[in-house]
Amino acid sequence: MKTPDLKKLTDIPMEDYLVGGHVACQGCSASLGLRLALKVLGKDTIVINGSGCMTLLPVYPRTPLRVPWLHLAIENTGAAGTALHYALRRKNIKANILGYAGDGATYDIGLQSLSGAAEKNIDMIYICYNNQSFGNTGHQRASSTPRASSTSTTPVGKVEVAKDMPAIMAAHRIPYVATACPAFPVDFLNKVKRASEVKGLAFIDLLVPCPVGWGFDPAEGIKIGRLAVRTGIWKLYEIVDGRVSITYIPKKRREVSEYLHAQERFSHLSDEDIGVIQAEVDEEWAGLEARGYGYEIGG
Repeated sequence: MKTPDLKKLTDIPMEDYLVGGHVACQGCSASLGLRLALKVLGKDTIVINGSGCMTLLPVYPRTPLRVPWLHLAIENTGAAGTALHYALRRKNIKANILGYAGDGATYDIGLQSLSGAAEKNIDMIYICYNNQSFGNTGHQRASSTPRASSTSTTPVGKVEVAKDMPAIMAAHRIPYVATACPAFPVDFLNKVKRASEVKGLAFIDLLVPCPVGWGFDPAEGIKIGRLAVRTGIWKLYEIVDGRVSITYIPKKRREVSEYLHAQERFSHLSDEDIGVIQAEVDEEWAGLEARGYGYEIGG
């Protein structure tokens, strides 16, 4: 049964299923994303975590989670979700299956098992907490890494164009695909809610600014996330039945230099480099405006 969308911050449920006591980094947006998602999904949720930053949350014998948590190898979130889907169906148990895995475990190492889960269209919500690197092992380059970003394996930003993971998931013809950021919590939680209401696999690519890997003060995570969206570098949209709809249109986009200068990973960029990035963003948004901020994939 569908429930009304959240309208404002005070509509967000107060109950928490991720509480204090974990050892994730200060200012970790990935843990905030999980905390927010569980507010919508509630106690009848099983979280599947492929190894990554969030593996630090429960350290045996203690856990900050008030829902079941299944931790496994980095590549196996999709496979475990598939197995759990059929097990719950066989036992006639109703529960939300939440795959919560990093971008290294999603874009790269775990893509095969995720593709298999999507091809079967199992009932699972899969959220990729995307810090645009292999964060847990030292912030190496991943296929989610922005082209101009410095990482421990690409120290001067020699990175190819990032993979378009939402488009890859939409190509599987699953019922729901979206992008989000915890800095826009109402938008994110409404997308989690919609993901929970569809029959089949739903995928959300969640941008989670990382103070350690990106190089900013841990207190600035929400600010960095807002700049990513308000400069137009990270677009908030959803794909339903093959149609892309932008869910947040900045009234006046900020200069990309504000976002780039706020992070050490872009400190090597020249004014000319930044100008090229600004031109690319401007061109992309001009195309979106011309199409009414919505279009059919492949059209």
